[in-house]
Amino acid sequence: MIRAVVFDLWNTLVHSRGGDPFRHLNALMTEAQRPFFPQFKRDAMDKPHADAHTLLERWRPCLELSEAQCKAMAEVFRNAVEDTQCFPETCDALLATRNLARLALLSNTQSFDLDFLERLEITQLIPVRFLSAEMGGLKPEPSAFETVQKQLHLFPGDLAMVGDSWNDDVQGALKAGWTALWLNRDGRPRPAHDPEAALVEIPDLSAVPTIIERLQAGARCSTCLG
Repeated sequence: MIRAVVFDLWNTLVHSRGGDPFRHLNALMTEAQRPFFPQFKRDAMDKPHADAHTLLERWRPCLELSEAQCKAMAEVFRNAVEDTQCFPETCDALLATRNLARLALLSNTQSFDLDFLERLEITQLIPVRFLSAEMGGLKPEPSAFETVQKQLHLFPGDLAMVGDSWNDDVQGALKAGWTALWLNRDGRPRPAHDPEAALVEIPDLSAVPTIIERLQAGARCSTCLG
């Protein structure tokens, strides 16, 4: 019985019209700095930082960031916030789904420049949130999913994860024993997987309420779930 539906944030509920800010940050680094990018990205998303400047100052000695780089990188974060918008069906899908189950947010994201959550009414629609920077763990690591289960006081079979990332959202949820709804807006080929996995592929979020309702009614086959 699905009692809670957990949504990914980026490229699931919202997207930045300018694209992934971390891609732009990587482009601003020199060849000598770029090997440190994976560590920089993880640090940005698994530790709390007051703002972008705090993060950049933390990494400035290690990366030998110039003043111009710091300014440009802070601008990337700021632009991402201003450019972020919901997908057209996001709010309607959340409103319909919360009539069926509890909602939560589980996102790999930084702790700052998240004002858009209020602006886009995501906070009002999903008051319970689990952010990697606050938890200290990233999807698909088991600790991220375990934290959600414990905080919501639910068993794995009670939870469904909705997200666009096959690795972070789908694989992470399935390994945790959750049901996974893979948001595949672009019609990407489905990777090889266990055919018996509790997995449903959806083209957009408008399908979520119907799928959850059918799962709650006991449907399991892909044809029944639509």
